[in-house]
Amino acid sequence: MIKLNGTPVSNYYNMAKLAMIEKDMAFEEIANPASQDAAYKKKSPMGKMPFIETEAGCLAETSVILDYLEAIKPLPALYPGDAFAKAKTQEVMRIVEHYIELAARRHYGHVFFKAPKSDAAVAEVRPVIENGLAALQQLCAFGPYLMGKEFTYADIVAHNSFGYANMVTQAIYDWDIVAAVPGLDDALAATAARASTKRVDADQQAALQAFMAAQ
Repeated sequence: MIKLNGTPVSNYYNMAKLAMIEKDMAFEEIANPASQDAAYKKKSPMGKMPFIETEAGCLAETSVILDYLEAIKPLPALYPGDAFAKAKTQEVMRIVEHYIELAARRHYGHVFFKAPKSDAAVAEVRPVIENGLAALQQLCAFGPYLMGKEFTYADIVAHNSFGYANMVTQAIYDWDIVAAVPGLDDALAATAARASTKRVDADQQAALQAFMAAQ
């Protein structure tokens, strides 16, 4: 059985968790937050979460974990069968990760941990996200999911990225980035309505409330 290490506060942890639920895979959740301790880094070399423990060894990096899950349990498929369509799905996933989620993450210290606001981040982050949103508007079908009729890993990544990213942009810029892309709200809502997503979101909200109360 796969052991998923991390915490439901992490959106990347929830990407892996949601994928395994969608694939009806048996897994165990291990409360194991990110750490730079040597023992932790033997399993997750960058000290990041999530990582999974398998019979063959440990794997870190969420995109790698998602591809591994697809390889060991191809059905139900979360990538299109067509090679080009799969690559376009991965393109959307990378745009969401690199130009939405990671860009917004520069404000996490201020929004979630009471750190001083970075003027440089305020100036630099918005143009990056604007470019990312424009790319999504160009690449996504929104019918009803991001890539069209089928639910894919792109939806998993987007759902678990826009949640925190939109909190950040509204706090910093008074800017609803979901509303900025026609069709995106409906696509995210379609994912949020899935039973698997509701389960993950409930765990995430409970963990986040406990985390914020401890700050």
